[in-house]
Amino acid sequence: MQCNYEETKKMVRNRIRVLISAYACEPNKGSEPGVGWNWALQMAKLNEVYVITRSNNRKIIEKFLQEHPVEHLHFYYYDCATWKRKMKKLPNGIFVYYKMWQKEILPIARKIVEDEKIDIVHHITFNEFRTPGKLYQLPVPFIWGPIGGGQFYNSIFKEAYFSRKDVYKEKLRNFINRSYLMFSHDIKAAVKKANTILIADQSTERIMPKSRKYVRLLETGYDLNRNKVKAYDENLTINPKRPIKLLWVGGIWPRKGLKVLIDALYNSQFENYSLSIVGDGQDRKASEKLVREYGLDKKIRFLGALSYDEVNNLYDSADVFVFTSLRDTSGNVVLEAMSHGLPVITINHHGVGEIVTDETGIRIDPISYDSVKSDFVKAIKEYAKNPELMKQHGLSGRQRLETYYSWVNNAKVLQTIYDEIKRNTSFN
Repeated sequence: MQCNYEETKKMVRNRIRVLISAYACEPNKGSEPGVGWNWALQMAKLNEVYVITRSNNRKIIEKFLQEHPVEHLHFYYYDCATWKRKMKKLPNGIFVYYKMWQKEILPIARKIVEDEKIDIVHHITFNEFRTPGKLYQLPVPFIWGPIGGGQFYNSIFKEAYFSRKDVYKEKLRNFINRSYLMFSHDIKAAVKKANTILIADQSTERIMPKSRKYVRLLETGYDLNRNKVKAYDENLTINPKRPIKLLWVGGIWPRKGLKVLIDALYNSQFENYSLSIVGDGQDRKASEKLVREYGLDKKIRFLGALSYDEVNNLYDSADVFVFTSLRDTSGNVVLEAMSHGLPVITINHHGVGEIVTDETGIRIDPISYDSVKSDFVKAIKEYAKNPELMKQHGLSGRQRLETYYSWVNNAKVLQTIYDEIKRNTSFN
């Protein structure tokens, strides 16, 4: 598809009327709420956008829109009965509730389609392949995605988890994913009905039915106006008085793999580094305890959850960003690091294995747990002895972000799809 974005701007008066399903949708948030919000915000620039989201999101959305009015963006809010909402507190209850929510918004969506003369229905969040919702049943063109969640637990990372229970959870998730692919009526129906299915990463595309074609598009993006590239020290030399500064940012949860990096640094003979860890979560206490047991507490700092400005300053002062996630569709923090011009060391799998290239960082093949630990240290040493390579990879990362992963670029790609569907529908 060729994107004639300027021509679309000229036709802005003939706006395509789009109904977006975004269960998770909140301004100034990361993860799925930020994904839902940013897609709606971007697409409202050239289209008339109607969003169905949770009533729970209403207060924060309306407060934002009062302070920052957005034209052509309309919201409908819905939540299930109180007793159903309480189910979210149960194990995996949020997905049970989500399925009920999707079923109950169908008649609401049907009325919006009729009243607002909707041209396209687009399901955005949740973006897991297991949860396409029910809006594919509506009598208008349907878009699903970008979807992800097709990553499977890799047994070589068994030692990367603090608890056997977390390993069992990952294995159970593998089983559930396979079961959904085999038996889910909604997945099969959505695959058959959707005019376009957008897929965010290679792992998810690999498991989806081969009976149709898919469009690759990252589920998230980056606002290039948020920050500039860090200032580089042209005379930087890594030595005992100036160790290489490593940065790790994210939720300290089992699947984020922080233990991999801690184990790697402990098993190495390399000591000329400092590591700042930003974030909080289930595994923080266990990680801090492990660092103390390894005797690394003078080199590794746990900073907890920090403000946006504080994290920004850390990106600018760091030399290298380390991303250890064992299972992720993409990784917003990787885009943040690239925006500041930081090279990225990561495992070569899932979405990040495509976001980071050999020109923007160092990717580690997941062959065995020992090899991964060893290769993380080798990558750190490579940057420590070659600061110019850090700069080259960092600047290339920012350029790659600007070319492929900005919200503006993502919106152009999606607008092309909207335009093509609208043209085909009008022609037919």
